[in-house]
Amino acid sequence: MVDIIRKEELTQILDVIVEVMEGAKDELIELDGAMGDGDLGLTMVKGFSAVAEEIRTIDETDMGKIMMKLGMKMNSTVPSTMGTLVSICFLKAAPAAKGKTELTLVDMVAMGKGAVAGVMDRGKSKPGDKTMLDALHPAVEALSKAAEAGDSLADAWQKAYEAARDGVEQTKSMQSVHGRAAYYQEKSIGRQDPGATAMMYIVSGVAKAVR
Repeated sequence: MVDIIRKEELTQILDVIVEVMEGAKDELIELDGAMGDGDLGLTMVKGFSAVAEEIRTIDETDMGKIMMKLGMKMNSTVPSTMGTLVSICFLKAAPAAKGKTELTLVDMVAMGKGAVAGVMDRGKSKPGDKTMLDALHPAVEALSKAAEAGDSLADAWQKAYEAARDGVEQTKSMQSVHGRAAYYQEKSIGRQDPGATAMMYIVSGVAKAVR
């Protein structure tokens, strides 16, 4: 089990996220195909594979600078809506990691809050709008509570994953207000949000890696 994250651990985390995304690819394609363009699974595998390769070429130990470079790589590799929003997560998490070679759970909470604020600003969305925020926001909230309670990194990320999973479940009762899915209006109710599902798998990858 890990209690701090350095470049080496981040490299392993990204590898696990790639594995998780490869396993979830078909599910994401199917979910996205129902109300979107159906490429979400491919986008996430391609984006995270590129980022996992990129970190191995970065000659840098400052975690903030690493996050910035990974965000830019994600954005240039998969310039789709979800790719852009995931890249925003990296870029907006970066300031909280600036100048640090090791990240604690408290650092990760600050990074998560930066990511949430960045996605809300860029996507002009909020929790409850049936987007990736409905998995990301509860995950960060759970991470924050776990940090306050003094939980280990592994326990905290497990709680974050469970909160993201519950968030995805709740998107089934929501109506889409953003993107292509918004055209479906009431028909979007009853289906879980693909973006939130992808975000849940990202969180599950981190949880799996730190265990």
